[in-house]
Amino acid sequence: MTPNFSLPCLIVKYSNGSYKASHKRNSDKTYRKTTSTNHDLSDFDNAKQAAQNLLDSWDIKGGSNGWQIISAGHDSNNWFFIAECAN
Repeated sequence: MTPNFSLPCLIVKYSNGSYKASHKRNSDKTYRKTTSTNHDLSDFDNAKQAAQNLLDSWDIKGGSNGWQIISAGHDSNNWFFIAECAN
């Protein structure tokens, strides 16, 4: 049997020289974090860093070691990252 659970999805968009990560928690709360572009990193690595910076800043309990990114995808406008509790 496949476990039934949902993991947080973070959306990252590039705009005006920075990467803007967000996660809509519920109708009342959206977490956001902006990260400046690091020109030594690829587009993907900049987007992933922005997502990780958001994970490191929010107050959602993620276990004793916080959160880690386990999967990524994109469309023509955004990067999408899935996170889970770090072991």
